[in-house]
Order: sequence, then structure tokens, then C-alpha cells
Amino acid sequence: MTIRVARAGHILELRLGESGRRNVMNEAWFDALEEHLHEAQTDGDVRAVLLYSEADGFCAGGDLDAFREGPLPDGYLRSRFARLVARLVDFDKPIVAAVHGYAIGGGTTLLLHCDFVYAAEGTTFQMPFVRLGLVPEFGSSYLAPLYAGIRRATEMVLLGRSFDADLALRAGIVTAITPAQDVLAKARETARALADMPPRSMRESKRLLKAGHRAAIETALVMEGKALEAGYESRELQEAIAAFFEKRPADFSNFK
Repeated sequence: MTIRVARAGHILELRLGESGRRNVMNEAWFDALEEHLHEAQTDGDVRAVLLYSEADGFCAGGDLDAFREGPLPDGYLRSRFARLVARLVDFDKPIVAAVHGYAIGGGTTLLLHCDFVYAAEGTTFQMPFVRLGLVPEFGSSYLAPLYAGIRRATEMVLLGRSFDADLALRAGIVTAITPAQDVLAKARETARALADMPPRSMRESKRLLKAGHRAAIETALVMEGKALEAGYESRELQEAIAAFFEKRPADFSNFK
């Protein structure tokens, strides 16, 4: 997935993907997004970040082709993915996201680190980690129950079914639902309002809002990392990926 960058006053716009293509996350994408966020964090002229997709959906999650080979060859803590998550946890300027089409896997859990999320009507979400023999990531094992409540988060994660924008709104994943043609304009409107605010107090306020959860998120990330390392080496993942590419139901009947 490519990332294009544009500036609109004090707003840094990060445009994901290309028209007619399906957005997936890979190592190069993790690197690029982390680099752009680092630049935004250290650039005094940037006061807000706008994140959206130019493809047919927001993000389809991880690259399943890469999963066949194991995407964490040097372990979680040294991975590009871990660096990106750490950047999101530390990021002290507001992030606004406009979402349409679909947000699957990391495409959904990435949104938990955004401060405002506007979803187009008809957008679908999914956290299919267990179905793939994996576990939640992006700190979502802590953030999903925090936003959605433990009952709803358990349903979303353990069953891994798709859910609509209405449920995403009730679960606190999105801020508001808009007509598809208005979603980017609404996100830009909010980004402009944030960029017009006093920048120092904006940063300090975001840090204060996150401070009470910082230690718990970092603990969750360490635990997720260990579980992901094991998951990427598991027979469950290999069966799930094989079934996906062979277009058949996965069979876990003989697994323990």
C-alpha cells in the first residue's frame, strides 16, 4: 500500500493506497507511516493529521502473502510494526480518519489510535485475528474493551465477524457516520477546527487524556507481541492462510 502526502495549511494529509486497488499493510507501509508520523510530530507547522484512503476501502489489514513467510523474522520488539505502534502511542497531535468501504484487521485496530474517526454509511469493520490463528494487535486487546466494553469487545474479537458502521459507532470505534460523499469533507472540517486551536494546549490535552492508560497499553503491547511471535509460527496460522488461498473453509478439528 502506498502513502501519498499533502499539506493543507497546518494539516498533514496522509492518503493511503491507489484507486482500484485493495489496501493491505506490509513492512514497507509500516515504515512509511511511522516515518510520516515522526515528521508530523517534530514539525512545528503540523498541528493535525488527516488519514484517509484513495482505494475502494480504507484498509484490508495485513498482507496474507507475507504471513506465509512469517512477518516478524527478528521478533516483535524489533519489527517495523512495533515501531509504528510505539509512534502512535507517543503521538501527541490529533489524528482524524475518514473511513469508507472496509476496515479489516489492522484497518480497524489502527482506528483505535485516531482521535476522530468518521465512517461512511455502509462501511464494514472486522477483527478476524482468531480466525487467522492470531491475536489482537495495535494494543487493541486493551483498547477495544476500553472503548466498546468487555462484552462487545469479546464478541468482536473471539467471533471475528464483520460488523457495520452502526455497531462501530456504538462500540466507540468511530465518532460519527456520514453519507459516503461527505465523509472526507467532514473529516477535513474537524482537522481544520483542531488546527485552528492553540497548538501547545492541544498537545498537552491529548497527552493528559492518554496518560492514565499509557502503562496498561504498553503492557498489552508486550503481551500481544509475545503472542504474535508464537502465532506466526503456529500450524493454526498456516492452516488459516492455506484455506484462504485455496478458497476453502479452514479445518481446525484436529488442533489442540
